[in-house]
Amino acid sequence: MKFIFFFMTLFLWQEVFAQSETPENTDINLQGQVPRIEFDSTRFNFGDVYRGSTVAHDFTFENTGNGTLVLNSLHAACGCLNTKVFAKDGKTAQNIFKPNEAGVIHVEFDSSQFSGSVVRSVTAETNMGSSSPTVTLTLTANVLQELYATPSLLYIGRIDKNAEKNFSINLNFLQRARDEILNNSEPIKVFSVESTVPSIEAKLMPITVPNTQEIQVKVNSSLPIGPVNAKLIVWNNSTHYKNFQIPIVGEVVGRVDVSAKYVEFGVVSNAKTSERVITYSSSVKNFAITSVKINLRQVSEMKDLHDAEIFEIKKEKLSTRAGSHSDSTVAYRLHFKLIYPKKLNLPQSQEGSSGVNVSGNFLVKTNDPDYKEIAVPFFGVLRKEP
Repeated sequence: MKFIFFFMTLFLWQEVFAQSETPENTDINLQGQVPRIEFDSTRFNFGDVYRGSTVAHDFTFENTGNGTLVLNSLHAACGCLNTKVFAKDGKTAQNIFKPNEAGVIHVEFDSSQFSGSVVRSVTAETNMGSSSPTVTLTLTANVLQELYATPSLLYIGRIDKNAEKNFSINLNFLQRARDEILNNSEPIKVFSVESTVPSIEAKLMPITVPNTQEIQVKVNSSLPIGPVNAKLIVWNNSTHYKNFQIPIVGEVVGRVDVSAKYVEFGVVSNAKTSERVITYSSSVKNFAITSVKINLRQVSEMKDLHDAEIFEIKKEKLSTRAGSHSDSTVAYRLHFKLIYPKKLNLPQSQEGSSGVNVSGNFLVKTNDPDYKEIAVPFFGVLRKEP
């Protein structure tokens, strides 16, 4: 069991300090002056770390070149990392270093969302030139646990708005981490459990099996429609993670179903259009789509264009599917066609190359009180063929 937080497989790049002192890629050196960053080490192993604790390390470096070194930015591969750049004293914020001047990149690692072997990295962007402008710093740790949950993340799936569901989570107690100051030789105990969302109730059950305790979770019908992102907080007497957290994810759905959550048009040119279809269906017989609008992100190239010059929209009501195995009885099919506007004049540098990005949301209003407005994001590119 390594990552216990759902959807963390997506790579997270986070800007961690401002670049106001010296803009990125600004050459502040004269010809022949080349900065060079040299670290004592670009790797560090925290070793065994108990989950819930935050540990830190300083990567020390020196500008061994003959030009001024600029650390333009730092990027962390995880929200669990917090980074700062200091002068040699480790206290004064600094990102510009003269030749032979030393500095420190301070990295803090929050282990709350991990267990087992963890490898994370920080990328430092510098002004050393196109051949090697970045340096990667690597941190490793072995995260131990005093207690863990099964499942470590509660996935409730898709739940109907008017339904209730019950789930069960088992807490497993391991050996409590020792502390040199505190007398914490007593075993792990749980005091209480609470939910960050009122519509999700959690209850601790009596211990019937040693080193294990059950949590009963009830998801009631008052949850709003949409994604569910909640947590259970388990208050306990562990040394490092007294507010042990269990993520809860899923989705509450109503009587309207949408066939697409995101629309990608691809590249549209003066010789090619692109059409996408979204179906809106409901189990309510009088369901209707009352209006369709476009919320288009404004870009300078399209500031004088109307939505109708960029999109063609067609609404089609489908026949009622009585007796069908599907729960839907009424459905509408919306056709969205992205076209290249005749009045669009792209700069010559954009013709046949990058083009113009078209993005925004399709806003569909219905007569369903739970789905008064349904937004579906879209993205496409307008590119003029040479």
